[in-house]
Amino acid sequence: MTVAIIDYDVGNLKNVHTALQDVALDAVITRDPAVIDSAEAIVLPGVGAFADAMANLERFSLDEPLKRSVAKGKPLLGICLGMQLLFDESEEDGRWPGLGLIPGRVVHFDTPQLKVPHMGWNNLNVHREDSIVRGITHEDYVYFVHSYYAAPKDFDADVVAYADYGVRVPAIVRKDNVIGMQFHPEKSAGVGTRLLTNFKEVLS
Repeated sequence: MTVAIIDYDVGNLKNVHTALQDVALDAVITRDPAVIDSAEAIVLPGVGAFADAMANLERFSLDEPLKRSVAKGKPLLGICLGMQLLFDESEEDGRWPGLGLIPGRVVHFDTPQLKVPHMGWNNLNVHREDSIVRGITHEDYVYFVHSYYAAPKDFDADVVAYADYGVRVPAIVRKDNVIGMQFHPEKSAGVGTRLLTNFKEVLS
């Protein structure tokens, strides 16, 4: 099974590639629409600013292949900024449209009592049952680095797990075949490996 890791000059590609290989997934880093179309699953990593990331997806003509693949039922995993791009829009440095795959917006932390960005280890609170969080409990910690967070239109339906940081921060979201992880599973040690293994099982 081939997993296409989207290369759009905004991502932690090498570490994501290694993490997927560690769970025995055949991953390829690509920006070739034909490779994306032929892959069985897609991973959209991302680090940096929302607007720049969307501009790069459009510049490399990757936004439409992503939407086309999702429409066909292909699993898509967005990581960190890649998860935020799954939503309708972001208010980061203005107002910018996203991929529109999960209803909702990306908003800035309004938590003056806490440091922003939300950086470091935080635990996961499972909000609803889903195969992507099989074996995960509130004692499991993952690694976050972000100043904005997703505000889904339907929290109960689309949020699988959240972290507490002044607000309930959606940590894992899922809408059908579209999955997002706000944290970095590739930097989250054994818990990250377990979650990527669960993602692999989603594909089987």
